[in-house]
Amino acid sequence: MSAVMVSTTNATAAPYDPYTGSNPHTTGCAADAVTIGTRQIRSPQAVFGTMEVRYSPSCQTNWVRAVMSVSNSSNIVTKGIRRISSQPDGQGGWLGFFQDYAYDPATGSSFGMQVFAPGATCITAMAIVRNASGQPLAFTGTHADNAWEGFC
Repeated sequence: MSAVMVSTTNATAAPYDPYTGSNPHTTGCAADAVTIGTRQIRSPQAVFGTMEVRYSPSCQTNWVRAVMSVSNSSNIVTKGIRRISSQPDGQGGWLGFFQDYAYDPATGSSFGMQVFAPGATCITAMAIVRNASGQPLAFTGTHADNAWEGFC
């Protein structure tokens, strides 16, 4: 479970969107969730785990789950999700930018908060494992400064 959550939002959730920035487990959205994409969390030498992008059909939300294969409670896994701006909301309006980061010990599995992303709304997601000094050890993407991956 997520121990610490930090969110950055530049848009207020629409009235029909009660889920953006909320916990997928306490809202019940995790009950029907499926994994729509995965990426390895890796260093050049080893795979530390898997980043899963989860989707709830009933809530129309996405979130990131990290499943660690190399567990070390001294390391921190950062999970991030973004809904880019200028996405249609399916009701004649537009969804605004939303970004969330969650930080947890790099052990077992953990997840971040969810974002409303109906239908084919595109999101980007990332995961980075850092040591106690903050140095990146493993990440999705091409390097720690470019760990974001797109999902549509």
